[in-house]
Amino acid sequence: ATQTEIKQAIIKHAKAMDVDPAIVLSIAKTESGFCQEAKGAGGTIGVFQLMPATARNMGLNPYDLNDNIKGGIQYYKSMYKTFGSMELAVAAYNTGPVAIKRNNYKIPKHAQYFVNKIMADYRYYKTQNL
Repeated sequence: ATQTEIKQAIIKHAKAMDVDPAIVLSIAKTESGFCQEAKGAGGTIGVFQLMPATARNMGLNPYDLNDNIKGGIQYYKSMYKTFGSMELAVAAYNTGPVAIKRNNYKIPKHAQYFVNKIMADYRYYKTQNL
């Protein structure tokens, strides 16, 4: 799939799952540059850089583009429900929820760049007509 097709799929799934498309586009951009073939050093895969076990726990196949997108959005949405703030949800997406709790519900230093980059992209995407 092209980057445009991937972005369109992310927007479609985000709207269907009642999540702001701008935030999940920002996560996918930072995680993989909208590349389904992306692989991370820690074993993460796909557009949303899911751990295969995390995807399987959600009943999804991380190698399937639509499942990877749904999994990333679902995981972000659960982090948002847990932490109640976009920034903490993004930090938890990056470092895991335990790291946020251990850090007294503040963004850990090692996640700061990731969160700042995503929030900058988010502000940009909010100016687009998604």
